[in-house]
Amino acid sequence: MPKGMFQRRRDQEQYLPTLPGQAFAGLMLAVFVTQACALVDMDLMNGLRGPFWWVLTKGAAYGLAVALSLMATRNQKRFVAKAALAIAVILIFVFVRVDSGLAQKIEPGAPAQQDIAWRVTMDGTISLIALSLGYVLFFRSMVSQGIKHVRTRAELVLAEQVQQALAPPLATRNAGYEVQGRSAPGSQMGGDLLDAVDDPAGMTIYVADVAGHGIQAGVFMGMVKSSVRTALLRPVPLAGLLNDLNRVVFEVKPTPETYVTFACLRCSENGKVEYSLAGCGPILHYKARSMTVTELAMEHFPLGLFGNATFQSGAVEIEPGDILALSTDGLPETTDANDEQFGLERMGEIIPRNAAGPLAEITEAVFEAVRRHGMQTDDETLVLVRAARGPGFHADTAR
Repeated sequence: MPKGMFQRRRDQEQYLPTLPGQAFAGLMLAVFVTQACALVDMDLMNGLRGPFWWVLTKGAAYGLAVALSLMATRNQKRFVAKAALAIAVILIFVFVRVDSGLAQKIEPGAPAQQDIAWRVTMDGTISLIALSLGYVLFFRSMVSQGIKHVRTRAELVLAEQVQQALAPPLATRNAGYEVQGRSAPGSQMGGDLLDAVDDPAGMTIYVADVAGHGIQAGVFMGMVKSSVRTALLRPVPLAGLLNDLNRVVFEVKPTPETYVTFACLRCSENGKVEYSLAGCGPILHYKARSMTVTELAMEHFPLGLFGNATFQSGAVEIEPGDILALSTDGLPETTDANDEQFGLERMGEIIPRNAAGPLAEITEAVFEAVRRHGMQTDDETLVLVRAARGPGFHADTAR
């Protein structure tokens, strides 16, 4: 079978299950009437042989068989698909056998002139009505699905634009730190957020994961980003930032199930880093002096689950060359064929091997390793922060 036919078959199998029930019912009815009228046309071609009721019965059976075949192609449940296809095959087989036996019993002879005129009129009328009805049904199906496709495509384009505006690739640096971040949405509109903001207390870097996908999650993600940036206009400890953000998220979240996981750092010029986590996995800390990786963990609820929740922060000292890695759960929770997760441990092995290179190369190495491990099923975000030599660092921390 030509390659193009295989591709068309795959496209059909992917398209039909997406049709709503009403649209697919209209498509099946269109297929039924157009295929049924083919048997009426064959009655004219065969010289009007056989009873008229049998011609109509054969036409209905053939149309039903083709419609059931279409239903078998659409249905994702293997049992239902096989049952529909089996019924279609049985219908065709039974009516072919009966038709063959009936043809042998019909005595040859010219039908009466009035019978011929009546049969031709009836065949032509039924064929015309069936073809017209089939055309109308097919046209309605194409128009309705075309409008839906255009609307969906417009929404996808808007979602992509929102995603690019809210979570663009991150690449920035100041006297003491360089930051590199990347987010790969699991669909056109993901729920992950990454940002780096210079504020009065230092540089604040964070990643966030809004529960859900689509336009609603994207709009809410924009609200979270605006809230964080507004709060950072004044000096505030990270614990206070999360407390305020939690109340905002709890009060404005679109659904009761909405929440936000959040991991953030505040990097000061003296090599001290404040960190806080809300429902996120640990932050990885690569220590350049010992070439080891430790985890900065903290047990907190995600933002927005409870309006009165409180949060704390921790602190760690870093040296030039140290790397801090923040990620959302999409990366470590990627599973392979054996349902084994990629895990933070593998990520912690990649960073030391590539620590001397640019942060962009380390980021790419992590994403490539995750893709080799398994397919993407969720939003994936990684932000790397490396301490650089600078006047703000203590002399005794330099290697």
